[in-house]
Amino acid sequence: MIGKTTGGVLLTTLFGATMMQDTPMLLDDLRLPIVPVNQDSAVLSDWLSESIESDDNEPLDGECRFFNFSNSHPAEFCDTFTISRMNSATVAAATSRALKCAAKFGTECVLSSEIGLAVPVAFLARHEKEMKVLIAPRRMPTTTESTLKHVRVSIPTDTFGSRTLLFNDSIWVEYLTYDKRVTTERFTGEEAFCVSLLRVAFENECWAKLDGL
Repeated sequence: MIGKTTGGVLLTTLFGATMMQDTPMLLDDLRLPIVPVNQDSAVLSDWLSESIESDDNEPLDGECRFFNFSNSHPAEFCDTFTISRMNSATVAAATSRALKCAAKFGTECVLSSEIGLAVPVAFLARHEKEMKVLIAPRRMPTTTESTLKHVRVSIPTDTFGSRTLLFNDSIWVEYLTYDKRVTTERFTGEEAFCVSLLRVAFENECWAKLDGL
């Protein structure tokens, strides 16, 4: 869950509370240990809940592993060869998981690493039963005006877990869609913050590959 802060006061948190913000964390200041998304190097992890017959098929405890700033993930699956060959069944399964985690914890932003997908993808919940899928979003140069905002990132599975970062409130990105079409689009507000958070969750080498640096 992402909340915007201003004037030192937290305006939005997971629980709608109000408190003083801590010292903002800049992206360049984050140096997190690198840990694989899945220990067996699988592109997509196995979920026990997906093998259990249930009316709601809700994720089990621990299956939605929300990013908590304890580590970031390697660039192992960040090359265009791997990403372009990710099959549609994997994308469909990951999108279904993202929708379930978003519904269970009431968040509009789900990162691929949080649902066991090792390819960098941002999932944006726009409607109750719809997720916008941004596969390997890379930043594009733009002359569009953008402002840095203090953004409180709350961890849905941790009542007291949150961090404050500086994110642009408007970004242009090029990404692959759910059906593997290359698209360039401008995102603002919480959707822009979600894409920026994905870039924190994966190591810099991942984005160097995708951004062509």
